[in-house]
Amino acid sequence: MSTFNQHEFRFGFSREGLTYSVQAIIMVNVLVFVLQLLLDVPFGNAVFFDAPGGELFLEVFGYSTTRVLQGWIWTPATYMFVHAGLQHLFFNMLLLFFFGPDVERLLGTRQFLRFYFLCGIVGVLVNMLTLALGGPAVAVIGASGAIMGVVVAFAVVDPDRQIFLFPLPFPITARAMVIIFIVLDLLSVASGGRGTSVATHLGGMAVGFLYMRYRPLLLQWTLRHRRRPKSPRNSRDPEGPSKEKQESLAKAVDNIFKFQGKDRK
Repeated sequence: MSTFNQHEFRFGFSREGLTYSVQAIIMVNVLVFVLQLLLDVPFGNAVFFDAPGGELFLEVFGYSTTRVLQGWIWTPATYMFVHAGLQHLFFNMLLLFFFGPDVERLLGTRQFLRFYFLCGIVGVLVNMLTLALGGPAVAVIGASGAIMGVVVAFAVVDPDRQIFLFPLPFPITARAMVIIFIVLDLLSVASGGRGTSVATHLGGMAVGFLYMRYRPLLLQWTLRHRRRPKSPRNSRDPEGPSKEKQESLAKAVDNIFKFQGKDRK
């Protein structure tokens, strides 16, 4: 498992409240959903995603493998802030609310944001692989890929943390919770169920695991190759002045002394 010091980074539902990035992500998702509801009034329900917001809004900001291949390169990032309904939004933000703050306290605000987007973007791009293997060209909305990455990050750092997962009447470990999520996704595939992008979920989980598992090695490599302080010497001439520069400098000094000698006469 990860080499993080679990005594230093205590995970759980702490009293410190929500962190900055988690608050911002939740607020943006809620505001975008409100915008979806407002747009749904004049434009009607979307046929493409069957979600509020109007078809044009969802096609522009939702992910579609076909459209990405056509050049809609912003959608692997924007799809994370569009949701299919209130229940979809609520459960995604609930998981982020419980597990996101501790991951952000560990990674820091900027790195957490990078991690969040990395999980969501790479997770949804896994659908390109399924398309190449003969699967359908899917359309995806929702923050589930990024959220699954956050949940896995929590479990990697503190796998034995006790958690109550509704509707189970007994606590389970964070590791067991991740296994349950994976089993549910696989059952969804086996049953041929629609409405859940299993590839996005599993892709986000894989990114979250690899990032947290090998982050200590990445940090060691970064520290080892960190840019050294600049030498007081000229960076263009690390070995000091060249021979030509030394000779020109010597001539300039000789001229100064010659000039002084003429003044004395």
